Amino acid sequence: MSVQAVLETLREQLELYGQLLETAEQKTPVLVKNDIERLNVIMSKERKLVQKADELELRRSMLTNTYFSRLSLRLRSGKLSDMIRTVNHPGEKQQLIDIQSELAARLTELQRKNEHNQQLIRQSLDFIEYSLELVVDNPSDDFTYQHPMNRLSGGPRAGLFDTRG
Repeated sequence: MSVQAVLETLREQLELYGQLLETAEQKTPVLVKNDIERLNVIMSKERKLVQKADELELRRSMLTNTYFSRLSLRLRSGKLSDMIRTVNHPGEKQQLIDIQSELAARLTELQRKNEHNQQLIRQSLDFIEYSLELVVDNPSDDFTYQHPMNRLSGGPRAGLFDTRG
């Protein structure tokens, strides 16, 4: 397998990670607006893109392993950096270095954006939990100290069940 086949797959991966970055960027305002319907559409698109990314990574790994076997090199980890070290053609080597750099930058940005979206989701869940606590709490509960003996004689009970029989 030639280096060009690996480069083509890497370019496809770069394009796909760009699409994933776009979906992550689209997700942020949708999370802020709490637009569940739009979020479901975006997440469905994102799942398809992630599945395609897995397929491309598998193809890249197979092409890299084939490249190493054709050179009669012992199977390496399949890392792009290993392949870059073995390529002798300066033009191909530089293309691999450039695309590796672009992929790393895009993946770092994607990770940053996804972490931001996760924080928004956590904050939304915290707000929902807080709101539920406000709704469920009994407003007639007195938060001042009462002697335990006084509570037994007519005040609201501490528990839900009467265990006195």
